[in-house]
Amino acid sequence: MSGTKPHRVRDIFVEGPIDAAFVGTSIAKHATRTDIGAHEIFLGQVRADAIEGRTVEALEYSAYREMAMERMTAIREEAFAMWPSMTCLHVHHSLGTIKAGELCFMVFASAPHRAAAREAVAWVVDRVKAELPIFGKEILSDATHVWKVNRSVDPQGRPTDL
Repeated sequence: MSGTKPHRVRDIFVEGPIDAAFVGTSIAKHATRTDIGAHEIFLGQVRADAIEGRTVEALEYSAYREMAMERMTAIREEAFAMWPSMTCLHVHHSLGTIKAGELCFMVFASAPHRAAAREAVAWVVDRVKAELPIFGKEILSDATHVWKVNRSVDPQGRPTDL
């Protein structure tokens, strides 16, 4: 919980893909907490999108690390203010080359009830994608690349920012 004390700046970055075992361990660490009734987890995975006849084979992530961690601290503060019952919030994002099919982004929140955890995770995911200086270079099947552009989509996956 946030209380009145500000959160410390945390390094959200991991080199390489996020291991599924790490996700399981994160859940297990909270299993004995009796004040938690709900966990919500978002896992981002690299898609093998088709781009003009080529396939995305990997994403190469880079970031302005210090700026991203400072902005993430502010986002955490806002999240705990908006959902004061939330007991924890963890964010991890990959750096380096992540192959299609591998995990690259994790947001994990716990709260006494599901609504707070669910709403907080969705809100944090959207804020991270919109505000953190994290850049993805899509490595294509013909050894070329394009820079990834995060787009807003509706629940059916249709772009909303055209």
